Amino acid sequence: MKNSGLRIDIVHNPVGAYLPRSQAALEHEYHERLLTEHGIHFNQIFCLTNLPIGRYLDYLIESGNYDDYLSALCHAFNSAAVANVMCLTTLSVGWDGSLYDCDFNQMLDLTVNHGAPKNIMNFDMDKLKNREIVINNHCYGCVAGCGSSCQGATTAGD
Repeated sequence: MKNSGLRIDIVHNPVGAYLPRSQAALEHEYHERLLTEHGIHFNQIFCLTNLPIGRYLDYLIESGNYDDYLSALCHAFNSAAVANVMCLTTLSVGWDGSLYDCDFNQMLDLTVNHGAPKNIMNFDMDKLKNREIVINNHCYGCVAGCGSSCQGATTAGD
């Protein structure tokens, strides 16, 4: 409820081998349906794109959807989303101090590269700030459609 001091955010993550719809459109639909059907108010929705790694990668392969999903990610590439991806301003730090361009790269054990220090013990702001980010097929998920980050869409949607 407005002015309650409480904040409720919802994360929308599509089920199946699909990309999320526009975050703005989904937020509007969720507001209407949750209020009408359940009397629930919330502040904001964050839409996330499933990245083809871990259990989701296993699901895509087992269900025969991997090639189609990767193709959908590639064809939904949005150059405007590139400027807002988290790996440009955020590092992920492993339990042992290893540095990764993002938490997804951490899951895949893809440490920072290209001359950047690979451990927090060798932290060098200039080298890290000017590093070349390690990318792979999963990175298409962050720049598909309206983009995706831990804060939801990275660009305005329809």
